Amino acid sequence: MIKAGFYEADITPAIGMERPGNYFKVYIKEIREALKVRTTFITDGNVKIAIAGIDTCSVSKEIFEPVQAEFPDMTILLSPSHAHNAGPAGRSKIPEYYSELARKISIEENICGNPHYVMQVTTQIITSIKMAQLRAEEVELSFEKGNVEGVTFNRGFKMKNGHRATHPGKCNPDIVEPFAPIDTEVGTVGFWRKSDLSFLGCLVTFNCHGTCCAAGAVNADWPGQTVRTIKAVMGENSGVTYVYGCAGDITQINNLSLSPVEGGPAIAEKVGVSVGAEALKNLMRANKGEINTLKVLTDKLLVKRRKPSQKTVENAMEILKKNQKETTEYLFAKQHFIAAEVVAHDPEFTIDVNAIQIGPLVIITLPGEVFCGVSLDVKKDSKFPFTWVSSLANHSIGYIPTADALDPVTGGGYETRLTAGTCATADTAENMTKKALELIEKLSPDPVPTGPQIEPVTTVWSYGSNLPELE
Repeated sequence: MIKAGFYEADITPAIGMERPGNYFKVYIKEIREALKVRTTFITDGNVKIAIAGIDTCSVSKEIFEPVQAEFPDMTILLSPSHAHNAGPAGRSKIPEYYSELARKISIEENICGNPHYVMQVTTQIITSIKMAQLRAEEVELSFEKGNVEGVTFNRGFKMKNGHRATHPGKCNPDIVEPFAPIDTEVGTVGFWRKSDLSFLGCLVTFNCHGTCCAAGAVNADWPGQTVRTIKAVMGENSGVTYVYGCAGDITQINNLSLSPVEGGPAIAEKVGVSVGAEALKNLMRANKGEINTLKVLTDKLLVKRRKPSQKTVENAMEILKKNQKETTEYLFAKQHFIAAEVVAHDPEFTIDVNAIQIGPLVIITLPGEVFCGVSLDVKKDSKFPFTWVSSLANHSIGYIPTADALDPVTGGGYETRLTAGTCATADTAENMTKKALELIEKLSPDPVPTGPQIEPVTTVWSYGSNLPELE
């Protein structure tokens, strides 16, 4: 029998801390709403899985590794919401191999994780997992998917000059068309108490950057509004865990519309309520039932780094000497300089790719801000009726563009810039897709729950078995 439990804990940062989501120092001046870690624990008595949705822009290995060490017999999925107006949960330790200049830039100019906040988030994740485990009870599950159109858009565009550009400007006449399709699916898993089939909680996934409220006070962006929308209907004590999808190239901004730039609390509400409402529809129309399989498969994937040329590094040094810190050139010169040191020290690395099976659902977990095309490709070839691809899982390795976005002739755009964090080679997205499908092929989906069934009726209802009465 499957058991599940939910718990949420507070991870609100302090005013004065650095705020993530930029290449220069930005500080928290106001708190608009509390931030949370919301955990779902699932077990069949043997396999144990904890999925934590976290109101942070990302999580680092400084958080994931101690959490995993605390639960060595459990599969952990830490899924940040990618809210840009959250707390400093990124890496706080500067690599020892950094040069004096790289260290100085990292500490004095770049956004750094706060070690005290990293410890706070780590502790609260551990607490939420333990409490969710203590609260676990027998459940039936439901699975459903829907779509939300018109609130998310690809931010990359094919331009008349033949290149890809990111956010080229609303209705720029040089836009040809969006560079790639988007995945508008809202996936939902419902957990219902076995005792009376009342609602216990749910998992929800969708693909969109957490940039609706990327300026201003600390907030949970649109995923926070999704949680509030579901709880408003299903009960304030319901558990809701958001699982971040593949949104490396997906935002709420519609560059093909002349409406004002889509940002602020009203836009977060528009996206969040739309997703929450679709999740509620999923919960209401899906059948409940028992599932037989909880399983986790893990494999390693080698990722190689792109290397900045010697000329690029020399140009970066010249720009840094000019010290014009307000320019785009300076911001990315810093990144090129540090990237050269990172690649020289670690030209390649390995990542874990997980396939988490929950009955008829498989969740693929990938680190990094993966482009939406990976999600579409995995879903297209998956034999599971429900397939989720969760990026930024457990730690970040920067943007993972699809190969066409990194094409030297027709590619380009912000996500393809070479930085200390974003430097995976052009084949990484394809290799992730292949590895995901290899793992999926080793699994067999459970039947989708059908709910109670009756025997076929062989007699027509007596009220409706008559011929037309025309006299």
